Amino acid sequence: MKCQHFGVCGGCELDSDYEKQLESKLKQTQQEFSSLFSSNGFSSANLSVHNSVEWGFRARAEFRFYTDKDRLYFAMSNREKNHRTPITQCPILLPLIQKAMSLVIEGLETDEPLRTKVYACNFLASIGSQGEIIISLIYHKRLDSLWEQKAQAMRDWLYKKLGVPTHIIGRAKNQKIVLGSFCVRESLRLFADSKQERIYSYLKQESSFSQPNSFINTKMLEFVSTHLKALYPHPTSDMLELYCGGGNFSIALSGIFRQILATEVVKSAISLLKQNMQLNACENITPVRLNALETQVALSGEREFFRLRGIDIGHFAFDCVLIDPPRSGVGEAKILHFLQQFSTIVYISCNPHTLLQDLQTLTQSHRILHFGLFDQFPHTHHRESALVLRSKSLLP
Repeated sequence: MKCQHFGVCGGCELDSDYEKQLESKLKQTQQEFSSLFSSNGFSSANLSVHNSVEWGFRARAEFRFYTDKDRLYFAMSNREKNHRTPITQCPILLPLIQKAMSLVIEGLETDEPLRTKVYACNFLASIGSQGEIIISLIYHKRLDSLWEQKAQAMRDWLYKKLGVPTHIIGRAKNQKIVLGSFCVRESLRLFADSKQERIYSYLKQESSFSQPNSFINTKMLEFVSTHLKALYPHPTSDMLELYCGGGNFSIALSGIFRQILATEVVKSAISLLKQNMQLNACENITPVRLNALETQVALSGEREFFRLRGIDIGHFAFDCVLIDPPRSGVGEAKILHFLQQFSTIVYISCNPHTLLQDLQTLTQSHRILHFGLFDQFPHTHHRESALVLRSKSLLP
């Protein structure tokens, strides 16, 4: 293992050769889904595996601090015991974050107002031609004007050392001080060096969910785009997206559909989606703050929502739905039966077990056309999946 903390730090679990890790995850998925595949005419040999870069892939990190003989260290939870273990490196992080880690420790150790009662530090970075980074420092004290002055000086120093736009956010109880921005901008290049090449820009917001592995995110977007483009060669149909977040999928798929209704319950995510729409000049996405069940209720005409004022739901001709639920999956029968009303279902899953449960219902009406396994987190047991299902009534 490349990391000197492996076996002590609880972050990574797998120490085998990376190709063996992928092979193991593929076999496990094939075994878990074998009965479902055989009963639905899907060959496990058609399950595609998409590898990540092995190191330097993770764009987000959350650390506590550990003090030993007045020396300050970043800390992670210990694998075997319920306490923190100091770490000096984390090679799965983007190189920009790795470089910033030692500089942040140096800056805190030499500045008492910044170090006093700091207990956690979060990083968020972006890939691209230059990159950008947010460093969030979290405290057990109220932040005053002296802290702000010192933090601004540290930000200027970090900018010179890192050579990229650098932002510092100070957090304490009922307090948030932003020095710079609370978003980083990332550019994703899809279908590189081909006639289909497209570049999309996304804002990723501090303290909000964003895809942690941009290299795999690019492959997921290419996978979904390729298969939906084959089903919808002309933008005459509409798509519904549930759990849209900041528009990761909606933005990249907007050229395939006539219109997209993108729903999300988190207000800040809807605001971020609107900004990402402007960045990418997307005019055919309609963001709405509804959860999945509210969306089902609204589209079935069971109830009118004030949040839908000014939006003509009847104007949409939905044929495709994309859902990216939390780890708990969909679960609720009412929503699963709602999904079955669409000709095409795109299901993004971060939990194979809840995915398998949901598919027991969905494959009663739909057949799996494509199943992609994406290694979002190398060196862990985590498995990310993307599936495209099509109504059996439309298949030969």
